[in-house]
Amino acid sequence: MRLTPKIGILLTCLLVWTGCKQHTRFYDATIAKNAQKVEIQRFDHDFYQLDSTQLAQKYGDFVPVYMHQIMHIAPSKVHLFKADSAFNALRMQVDSAYSNIDPMVESLSVAMAYYRYYFPQNEVPSFSFHLSGFNQSIVTLPGRVSASIDNYLGIDYPMYPQIAYQYEIPFMTPRHLPIDMMLGWLTSEYPDTNGRLLEAMIYHGKMMYLLQVMFPDEEMHELLSYTQQQYEWSLKYEKNIWALIVEQRDLYSTDWRTITRYTQPAPFTNGLSQEHSPGRIGVFIGWRIVSAYMERNTQVTLQDLMNETDAQKILQLSGYRP
Repeated sequence: MRLTPKIGILLTCLLVWTGCKQHTRFYDATIAKNAQKVEIQRFDHDFYQLDSTQLAQKYGDFVPVYMHQIMHIAPSKVHLFKADSAFNALRMQVDSAYSNIDPMVESLSVAMAYYRYYFPQNEVPSFSFHLSGFNQSIVTLPGRVSASIDNYLGIDYPMYPQIAYQYEIPFMTPRHLPIDMMLGWLTSEYPDTNGRLLEAMIYHGKMMYLLQVMFPDEEMHELLSYTQQQYEWSLKYEKNIWALIVEQRDLYSTDWRTITRYTQPAPFTNGLSQEHSPGRIGVFIGWRIVSAYMERNTQVTLQDLMNETDAQKILQLSGYRP
């Protein structure tokens, strides 16, 4: 049977899901349209332009965290650090890459508009950029999220193959930066709890579902930190992956190595295809379970979802059958 081009495109979207927006039932175009512009403070500039008193007044507790925990700079050595030629060369590269941060501000503003709308009782953080010399990418403190933007200079940045794993580099981009900043804040507001693999999968699934709500124009594979090919593979073999988890009796395992294997970044998931499977496949399955739960139980709000601590209940009420 021959398909017209329009129908063919529609069926491709239904079968593959990638490249087509997957709006949740919480999508509301007016939320994004009326988004309040987020300010991203440039600590990476202010550190060099403000004195210590001004810096403390503007950034509060972030200053000692940056000095002592991120950069390990003694107060008496600050002037030497600011004069360091290698770090100043990095500053110039970052300034060039981040001369226009409007796309990141726009993306983060939409995310925060959804966050304010659906979680009006929650604290709204301040956002900032800093340099860390390729240290920890996202730092969260009470009331603040700061991103080390030297870790988001793009896939072609020549230093990354020397300091990062190959599977991490596709997401060390300005486009991915707002996603990581929002995820950092969400995980600080809703910390993970120790438990079984099921609890870990549902927890990460909740995080991905929230990101899907807050970044309605972003592709799902980007939110999952998957390549498009990895995302397509996961959808294609979802039934097999779920069967493997169940058959190996991993779902209710409390072994940290098992939980790590399914939920932590890696080039692939051990036990699955080394060539095609992504790491963190448990995060993908968790997102699919949570998505099914939310679509099937339309009375459940986002706040209800985050307050529900019974992972087994979510699984049962999801009717998840890949």
